[in-house]
Amino acid sequence: MRVLVLNRRPIVEKIALWFAQTNAEVFLVTPKVLMPTSANSSDRGHQYFKEIYSVDNYDSPAVNELIMKVVEEKHIDRIVSATEIDVLRAAQVRRKMGLIGQDEVSALSYRNKWIMKSRLQKHGIPVARMQQVVDRQWVEEFAHKYGFPIVIKPVEGGGSVGVQIIHHIGQLQHIDFEQLKQGYLVEEWIEGEFFTIDGLMRNGMMLHCWPSRTTANFSAVSGNSTLLSWMLLADDPLTAQLSTLVSRVIMALPPTPDTTAFHAEAFFCEKTQRLVLCEIACRPGGAGHVPVYEMAFGLNLYKETLLGQAGLCSQETYRDVYPHAMAGFAWFPPKEAIFGYAPESCPVDGINGYQLMACSGQRYQSPHSISDHIAKAFALQPVDCDPAKVITEVDVWWKTNVIWN
Repeated sequence: MRVLVLNRRPIVEKIALWFAQTNAEVFLVTPKVLMPTSANSSDRGHQYFKEIYSVDNYDSPAVNELIMKVVEEKHIDRIVSATEIDVLRAAQVRRKMGLIGQDEVSALSYRNKWIMKSRLQKHGIPVARMQQVVDRQWVEEFAHKYGFPIVIKPVEGGGSVGVQIIHHIGQLQHIDFEQLKQGYLVEEWIEGEFFTIDGLMRNGMMLHCWPSRTTANFSAVSGNSTLLSWMLLADDPLTAQLSTLVSRVIMALPPTPDTTAFHAEAFFCEKTQRLVLCEIACRPGGAGHVPVYEMAFGLNLYKETLLGQAGLCSQETYRDVYPHAMAGFAWFPPKEAIFGYAPESCPVDGINGYQLMACSGQRYQSPHSISDHIAKAFALQPVDCDPAKVITEVDVWWKTNVIWN
């Protein structure tokens, strides 16, 4: 079997090791900046990959042409990916080249929020009331009907990039609606707790998942707060309710035929006391969601989804995979300022890993997406202990000690 991996994550060496355990011949397309810099690392990568195509601009249309050329000339059997930008790209190549795997109908249903939520509404799954952006008048009428705040977001966005929260009508004066109507939604604001659910699915069925309480992405991507997330305990009633909701969502959408990771977001609406789906993506979550899942279950969602899409899933069923710990993370975003100081180590009890990447005296910009960060911390607790206390404590510790100039 010959597999082409589309990758834009800093996991090139891991991909090599994962596929080295199989009999597949693996080809890789990845940004040049993600290639290992040390000579030894580079040698290991070339040893396991049949061929590597490192590109300067991964988002360029020229990369689409490169992918098609590789598939044709190297007689590729499977094309796999693990990031948002590659979901539809890979599906389109499969259609053109007659490869098996997730098709465009399924990819669009997980990629395009209008298509996704329209399908889910038909299956009776609660989603925020929404409307495609046509012009300013339509948005004003929507806000008049449902009230402020409202949310304007790209239909095919990811990482909360381009999401705008509109609190009053005056803010609409600064929006370019000619640009927005090319592919944006306006949605009602859901007041309530925010949750993320990560896991694995195959052929319209949920194989494994676990929910986490997560602070709202909107605030974190603005740089106004830390992105915090921690797993819910097994006996929390919302653990079962969120799992059931996501299972219904996966059954309602066109299936992914192979084992594939997903990342879903949902609200527990305070007014109605019910769960409302925000969205779901057919790829692993960003920020610290993948490391937390691996800490708790020993499952790396990048590995499972890449091998799964190649038809090489590590196991047929995940029903007996239970958490052996409770985990969480804190993602500390940059600010549009000069970084002064933060501690090199973290004294908070229960923190399993802390890393500071910022350099003193360097100017930073506001985060572009929720994944942007200058430091991160992971919490690890016994399986019956709630990691919320550790995560909130490390957030207070960071805010007390970090200095921006």
